[in-house]
Amino acid sequence: MIASILGWMDVSSSSGEQRIALSIAVVDEDQSPVSRAIVGRLEKDGTVKPIQATREVARQMVADGSIPAALVLLKGFSQSAGKPKIELIDDPSHPMEAQVVKGAVMEAASAEVAKSTYGALAGDGTAPVQVEEQPAAATQSATKWAAAAHDFAGFGMQGLLFFAMEAAVGLARERRLGMWQRLKSSPMPLNWVLLARGLSSSLVAFAIIVAMFGLGAALFGIRILGSFAGFGAICLATALLAASFGLLMATLCRTEAQSRGVAFLVIMVMLATGGAWFPMAKMPAFVQSLSNWMPVRWAVDGFDAMTWRGESLANGLHTAGVIVLFALAFSIVSALKFRRAAYTI
Repeated sequence: MIASILGWMDVSSSSGEQRIALSIAVVDEDQSPVSRAIVGRLEKDGTVKPIQATREVARQMVADGSIPAALVLLKGFSQSAGKPKIELIDDPSHPMEAQVVKGAVMEAASAEVAKSTYGALAGDGTAPVQVEEQPAAATQSATKWAAAAHDFAGFGMQGLLFFAMEAAVGLARERRLGMWQRLKSSPMPLNWVLLARGLSSSLVAFAIIVAMFGLGAALFGIRILGSFAGFGAICLATALLAASFGLLMATLCRTEAQSRGVAFLVIMVMLATGGAWFPMAKMPAFVQSLSNWMPVRWAVDGFDAMTWRGESLANGLHTAGVIVLFALAFSIVSALKFRRAAYTI
């Protein structure tokens, strides 16, 4: 199943008939026949999917990870002598997608500039065009480690969920050994036992996150350019998510083998469709919509926002709140299943 998901994405992105166009924002400040012709050529090309937007909206869409790049056709572009200049606002955490967009833009722009300059004599020729890249990062220095910060967020979530899987296996082992049955005679409420286990797992998960980004800071210069409080809130929310996911897998499955197998499959699907492995812009539209229901997507975007994107505390608290809702839902289901399982052993 995992191979089918990954293979389908790769086939869809490379097939000539099913190629997935990268969505980009287009800001046409020139509003000339040449600029409109460039946008029209991009729409027909199929490599990119232009979306009309203002400069502010376009930059924000790139900054929050919705699209890999934005094209700005400056006012007076069609009247420029020499090399007309185009601005390209790109996502520094996904340089490959930015280069694909840059290639498509240069090809379309140079062809239309040649056509407007030389008319029918231009044929299929091209004219020189200058593309000025502007990374959508909080600072220029952040572009050097933005990709590393994104990788730490994505693969860090993978490590956290694997930790949660092993915690689930441990709970399933306790069930097999009869420890859940012994708890029924304890004066402590069963939900308190589950809560204690969840809190201890959360503390370990939080320590893992802090150590992981500390290592990233030491090796690659990753910095928190956004809100420190927002970053802390996302760390805490993600730790709660990992712990509650482990509890969910432990209570839904009856044996250690079931817990490990089911958890592994669920984790792989969440990582593949949640943007931990691949840029969301590469995925089909319905997968991008589905990813909003994947807690991994929110966690990765949240860490990106608080590091190289330099987003505000409000952004961090909003993202952390959504992650906590996932954790709360997992915890409620776990508590109900745990209580029922303990009394039916």
